[in-house]
Amino acid sequence: MEALYIFSWICFLSLVLFQGNAGLVEDKQALLDFVNNLRHSRSLNWNETSLVCKNWTGVTCNAGGSRIIAVRLPGIGLHGPIPANTLSRLSALQILSLRSNGISGHFPSDFTNLRNLSLLYLQYNNFYGPLPVDFSVWKNLNIVNLSNNRFNGSIPSSLSNLTHLEALNLANNSISGEIPDLNLPSLQQINLSNNNLTGGVPKSLLRFPRSVFGGNNISFESIPPQTSPVAPSSEPFPTSNKSGRLGETALLGIIIAGYVLVIVAFNFL
Repeated sequence: MEALYIFSWICFLSLVLFQGNAGLVEDKQALLDFVNNLRHSRSLNWNETSLVCKNWTGVTCNAGGSRIIAVRLPGIGLHGPIPANTLSRLSALQILSLRSNGISGHFPSDFTNLRNLSLLYLQYNNFYGPLPVDFSVWKNLNIVNLSNNRFNGSIPSSLSNLTHLEALNLANNSISGEIPDLNLPSLQQINLSNNNLTGGVPKSLLRFPRSVFGGNNISFESIPPQTSPVAPSSEPFPTSNKSGRLGETALLGIIIAGYVLVIVAFNFL
């Protein structure tokens, strides 16, 4: 009976280890499919024989080494559209940075499979077309930077469902239409400048400076003029009256001193 119990535990642990290893093997193959089908000017040390978690440039695995959770490939000369069914197979991915490359095409529709994404950096590429309609699938997103591309269409109102979103940068695109009311208390940074946006600034975004909306056809009439802070009810240092009296006294002293000097000088002549 005891031997059967031990055997059962061995089988269970073997199954767990196999499943974990299978996930990493699939992640590794997904990245190989990605890089082998996308032109890039800088070579990567990615190959089938090396250890992905320890040796692959730009790749980070989880603590147990069972899944890939981050891919950072900024400025390595990637050119062309992202091959379908490659990066989207990294179901545990939390961080994706492909900024400062020459990636083109539409926003990959199969990125909806990356449900654990928290940080997305795709700025300074050549993406075009509309933004994803439903951002709700990435409920864990903290930072989204899609600036300096050629995205068009409108800003999806589904962004308001990203309750953890702290930073949103859509600057320097060709996005048009009105700004949706993004009622996101967690949002700390936003940049929508240099697009083709129209209308006014929603009330939920009035706390941000005008510069983040610049380069659009946006009306700022709804933004109240900036006023100086209300002065406290009591003024412990009322210096204005005192300074006025000191000025008058000093002026009178100067006149008298001048008159005395004139008399003294006249007596010595």
